[in-house]
Amino acid sequence: MAEVGRRCTATHERYARARGFEHEVVTEYLKSSHPSHQKIRLLADRLPHHEAILWLDADSVVTNPDAFTPDPLCQSAVMDISLDWCAPVDANLTSPYVSCGNFVVRNTASAELFFRQWRKSSEPYAARPHGCWEQDGLQAAMRNHPWFDLQVRRFPREVLNTVHKTCVNGNFPQGPPKPWTPESFLLHLTNVDRISILNHLGL
Repeated sequence: MAEVGRRCTATHERYARARGFEHEVVTEYLKSSHPSHQKIRLLADRLPHHEAILWLDADSVVTNPDAFTPDPLCQSAVMDISLDWCAPVDANLTSPYVSCGNFVVRNTASAELFFRQWRKSSEPYAARPHGCWEQDGLQAAMRNHPWFDLQVRRFPREVLNTVHKTCVNGNFPQGPPKPWTPESFLLHLTNVDRISILNHLGL
């Protein structure tokens, strides 16, 4: 995974540099919970010092930088996020089936309360040996707290969670309903042969 992270985050750095964004790669985590769960703490600590933060997972490759630019000025929602690649095909943009692989959070007046609730809702999942940790907590908060749900602005799955055509699971054994194309902002390398795909992309 270290090689995958190095090759993927190089594309993040190029994207950030082209737009004048600060760029950080997190490499150290506490032992108290799964690293994915610690996104909540890491972002809550950093967000007060920024207008907005775009989080990109270490196995996501930016393939078309011009396809997406974060909106730091929107004050009506703390988070911009896509539906999960494996959300039900008929899921609409009010669905809680979102993916925490890649998303934007903004430093709005509601951000501190938002992160406090996200952290609380994620506690039951923090120490699991497998699962989606922070994502399950986010979805639980969205389902159980209408005010929280209103702070999550959803986008189609192909905006921030496009996956390779070879990505499959039990619900989509033939592949994703909206697979990656070269026009996609990013390619999230989940459930696939990451190294082979990176080699094919020349990254």
